[in-house]
Amino acid sequence: MRSIDEMRRQLSGKRSGPLAELLSMRMVVLFSIMRRSTIYNQRRLFDLTEIEWRIMSQMHEHAPLSLNGLAELLMQDRGQLSRAVKNLVERGLMTRRRKPGGPGIEIGLAEGGKALQARMVELAIQRDEFLTEDIAPDDLAAARRVIEQMITRAEVLAEQALAADNS
Repeated sequence: MRSIDEMRRQLSGKRSGPLAELLSMRMVVLFSIMRRSTIYNQRRLFDLTEIEWRIMSQMHEHAPLSLNGLAELLMQDRGQLSRAVKNLVERGLMTRRRKPGGPGIEIGLAEGGKALQARMVELAIQRDEFLTEDIAPDDLAAARRVIEQMITRAEVLAEQALAADNS
């Protein structure tokens, strides 16, 4: 496992050249750092792999889901997700049941999963508060507006990429 200093050196080395000043690239750097720290925390605090954490983080808002729906949502291989879901079911964090009136399987959160997810949300709120604590409220509001505009435009790019991929 690499140290924080090694990660900083690697990431700081990527801050030169034509991409260095692009806001979207700076967001990628932020995402990468946050992803790494999240992976370490989820493993240590909740005994979850990255894919298990991603599954758990999406289930509250989107459950119940089919495995295909989950694969589409997370853009992950269905086989990898199936193994992770099986593990989460065995640990009492998720449920699997036949879809009413159909051959498919629905997955959702078990009571243990709901409790775990509540703790995950609590940690996410604490991390967000730490990251934003010294930022002025007006700056936070402006950042949220800009990010929402970028998300809307990124969705257009994603739709265009999907359309091009399907043609």
